[in-house]
Amino acid sequence: MFKIQTRTVELEGTNYEIGYQLGKLITEIPPLKALHTAGIEGFGESQIKEAKTLFDHFCPGLTEELQGFADGLGVRVQQVFFYGMTYLIPRCSHIALMPGITSEGKPLLARNYEFSHEAEDFCLIKTAIKGKYTHIGTSVLNFGRDDGFNEHGLAVTMSSCGFPIGALPYMRAPKLKGLQFWAVIRALLENCKNVAEALSYLKEMPIAYNLNMIIMDKEANAVLFETLDGRSALKEIGPDSPEQMLYATNHAVLSELKSIEPKAMTHSAIRYQYIKEELTNKKNITKEKLKEMLLSKYPDGLCCHYYEEFFGTTKSMVISPADGTIDICWGGRKENGWHTYFITKPLYNETQTAELNLERAMPGTYDWQPMD
Repeated sequence: MFKIQTRTVELEGTNYEIGYQLGKLITEIPPLKALHTAGIEGFGESQIKEAKTLFDHFCPGLTEELQGFADGLGVRVQQVFFYGMTYLIPRCSHIALMPGITSEGKPLLARNYEFSHEAEDFCLIKTAIKGKYTHIGTSVLNFGRDDGFNEHGLAVTMSSCGFPIGALPYMRAPKLKGLQFWAVIRALLENCKNVAEALSYLKEMPIAYNLNMIIMDKEANAVLFETLDGRSALKEIGPDSPEQMLYATNHAVLSELKSIEPKAMTHSAIRYQYIKEELTNKKNITKEKLKEMLLSKYPDGLCCHYYEEFFGTTKSMVISPADGTIDICWGGRKENGWHTYFITKPLYNETQTAELNLERAMPGTYDWQPMD
């Protein structure tokens, strides 16, 4: 058993002001300050300039926030690790359900996020920036978001599509210059009210990461937006669609992209099949059913405890865009408890202790296999 600290944080003000607040917070925690100022080898002045241009166009306000963060830490902005990691290994599962098959008659978005306990923020953050939409989501390197929903009921989750893309040596190199998923998701949450606006925002956005992104709004529109090596495809459904569910794990599922990478890791194929068998043609699906699926142990569920292999469930959640709520459980353990947060209520700055089970994956979990 391994103990971790989880946090909830609420920030309000201008981009610069919330960046400065974060910098002051981090500077009091030496290990976090060292992480956030590590930099990336080969990422210099010219790359910073290119990144700022990209951020200013697609993620307006982010450069001011990073400058505030650097000032709060008392370092040069070029040292901020987020730059090199964002301008360009999670493995996850997520499910979007339309009102026609949920017990409450409302759309629901459920997800698990698998990663390393040593590289996860374990932070749920609410951000209210002047001129942006207020949103709640879990953070990546504090500034990025890997999921969340906003005050208008737009919700976003993601999973890697194929082998993870990134700036670190053990990741696949990107095929184009562009953004990491955590910058994309935050931009959508801060600037879009519904699925239609999100798709319009994505149209010209260069996305370097290979991802399966599910976007849902409170009117029960949803889309699976998939990217792979610079190409993209999407599948949309709505409240009156014959299909009432979208889901993805860690491989390409849309026909336009499956030919690029027609294989999947065994764990991705098994989790995908599990979701299909549990929910296809089912009615009156409850939040409790989704939570049970999220915390049931792989291969007979979606929860994994292989943290030292970058494949441990760090957080599970169910988002109700119509209700403006997020239910979250840390560490893939029911014993850690489910906690509910509201977009309309304060998210107090708190720290809590949760526990993880550190286990090893069974042989063959990471093997590649052809997909139909």
